[in-house]
Amino acid sequence: MTDEKRNGKKPLMEVKDITKKFPGVKALDNVSLTFYPGEIHAVVGENGAGKSTLMKVMAGAYKPDQGTIYFQDEKVSFSHPVEAQRMGISIIYQEFNLLPERTVAQNIYLGREPSKFGVINLRQLNKQTEDVLKDLGVDKMISPTSMVSSLS
Repeated sequence: MTDEKRNGKKPLMEVKDITKKFPGVKALDNVSLTFYPGEIHAVVGENGAGKSTLMKVMAGAYKPDQGTIYFQDEKVSFSHPVEAQRMGISIIYQEFNLLPERTVAQNIYLGREPSKFGVINLRQLNKQTEDVLKDLGVDKMISPTSMVSSLS
């Protein structure tokens, strides 16, 4: 892990020398990126440039063939996207589809609902969603319990 800092902050996540191969193609070839807290990044490139592959490696959907991922100064290796999600790393796909017959809260936490013994805790689900909506500054416009089909 590098000791490099930006604006006094240490890197939140770093990918170093990531290589990922598929039959007949090297999708990523020694890719390195550093992400600092509070930054927003856009990954752009031509079709087949490896954008989705890089995101899937970072989020645990693919294992890199070579290279290292660091998260908050710790070397990490994800076997499954759930492991990355537990650390707060997830992908919002461009072609993301909402479920109109579900609430805002259910859509936001789909597949990650707070539960105990398989029973979803709706109170906690709605509270967590309320916190997210407040952080985004839209809590006065959107309710966690609103049906997505009712949104414009």
